Amino acid sequence: MIDWLEIRDLAIAEHIALEFGDGFTAVTGETGSGKSLIVEALAALLGGRCENAMIRRRQESAEIQGGFKLDGCEAAMAWLRDNDFHNEIADEDASECILRRVVRRDRPSRAYINGRAATAAQLRALGRELVEIHGQNEHHALLGKPGQLALLDGAAGNGEKLAQLGSCHEKLMAVRAQMAQVTERGDLARERAELLGAHIAELESLAPQADEWPRLEAQHRRMHHAQELAEGTRTVAERLRESESEVLAACCRQLRRLAEFDGRLNGIIAMLEEAGVNLNESAEQLVALGGDGAVDAAQIAEIEARFSRYHELARKHRVLPNLLAEKLEQLRVELAQAADPAAELQRLETQWQAHLAEYDELASEIGKRRGKTAKHLSAGVTELMQVLGMAGGELEIRLLPNETGRIARRGGESVEFAVSANPGLPLGPLEKVASGGELSRISLAINVVLAADAPTSTLLFDEVDVGIGGRVAEIVGRKLRQLGGSRQVVCITHLPQVAANGHHHWSVVKQTGRQATVGVRRLDGKLRVEEIARMTAGADLTPQSLAHAERLLQSA
Repeated sequence: MIDWLEIRDLAIAEHIALEFGDGFTAVTGETGSGKSLIVEALAALLGGRCENAMIRRRQESAEIQGGFKLDGCEAAMAWLRDNDFHNEIADEDASECILRRVVRRDRPSRAYINGRAATAAQLRALGRELVEIHGQNEHHALLGKPGQLALLDGAAGNGEKLAQLGSCHEKLMAVRAQMAQVTERGDLARERAELLGAHIAELESLAPQADEWPRLEAQHRRMHHAQELAEGTRTVAERLRESESEVLAACCRQLRRLAEFDGRLNGIIAMLEEAGVNLNESAEQLVALGGDGAVDAAQIAEIEARFSRYHELARKHRVLPNLLAEKLEQLRVELAQAADPAAELQRLETQWQAHLAEYDELASEIGKRRGKTAKHLSAGVTELMQVLGMAGGELEIRLLPNETGRIARRGGESVEFAVSANPGLPLGPLEKVASGGELSRISLAINVVLAADAPTSTLLFDEVDVGIGGRVAEIVGRKLRQLGGSRQVVCITHLPQVAANGHHHWSVVKQTGRQATVGVRRLDGKLRVEEIARMTAGADLTPQSLAHAERLLQSA
């Protein structure tokens, strides 16, 4: 659950610090006091959008921090362990998690989990395990089928399966487009085949070999430097012969005389004589390799022509000369495909059937989850409608065949929320039948049912009780208090009947001066009675309004 929340320099808040307890916490305040700022800050802390325009005027940064107790929240603790965000700040309490978000004017925002740098995506992933936020405008999404389907899928836990279905749908559409191209190519395919045939014939006339180009380059270099090679090798050979005939011979003669005094010199003499033989042989080979510098003109012309042809075709096909053989094989494969569209269609049909089988399996599972959740949600909302001022009313979530055909990105069904707000009236589409007040109450009933099934231990309601009052508001307050018996509930509310049911009560107050700011305070005893009375009768407190406020609190 949320343990504490601290906000600095965000919007009109200079510094706000709240502590949350178990059960149901009500947060109240006059219209425009800044109650929604708490929701915005918490949403940003959990990975939501956090722009530098939210920074308080004349400040360079804003900061949001929050502490969360994870006792019993195994999913969140497992996520922290798996992503190496174990607690480094509060070593004495391994089940505590501290989140921090810093927004700066001149650079991107930064996020931290237990003191370690994190991304906004990581905050969102962890936030899904910590808090579920229900916004005050959620009922507007119920007026369209996309919003109704999204709500149903969220309740059914279809998020991961829908992502897989979307990926499969993209593959199917890509294969369908390829099949249409192959089918419609017609003359274009024949023209392409003719062009490929010409390119292949051109390359086959060259008959490039995979390892030919390096050898051809070497031949080309030798022929163009034949005279230089002949002169250079002949010069080196002459020097080697001079060395062998003069220097080595003189050295050997002198060493032979000295060997009469030390026999160990005989081994060195043998090595020098062998060196002389090697030098002489090297000189002969150099002369043979260098030749006389004369080159066969016909051979030069042949190699020059092939060398130039390699370069010409390499430029034409935009590859390196040593890759021409590989290019030829690629063109042959492409020609085979272009020349046989039926084989290409068969290949694509095989891909289509494989993707379609995967799609059908995913869509079937998603549809089953939708059906099960639709029945559960319909029954739960219908039950709540009886006590929310719509006795005899009914909600039926209908699954209909998809209007866009069998293969749709979000599966095989569309959804329709049909409602009857009064007994005896037929069910009709929610957006056509329900009034504004009825829509608000139905939305609230849906939120309460979903909240009861939510895996997170903390629920935040941001003025979801808009459009209700009187006895219905009191029932809503009791429902939220009941939810607070099994999990932590925070509700931003303007209704005294709802606020009176809170186990805890915070008030948000807007303070004006040179620069407007907002403050919060915990309400107990007399202060709480006065706040409930203000919510009931306005700023002018009377004995009657105070007495009524006390009765509301005692009833809760």
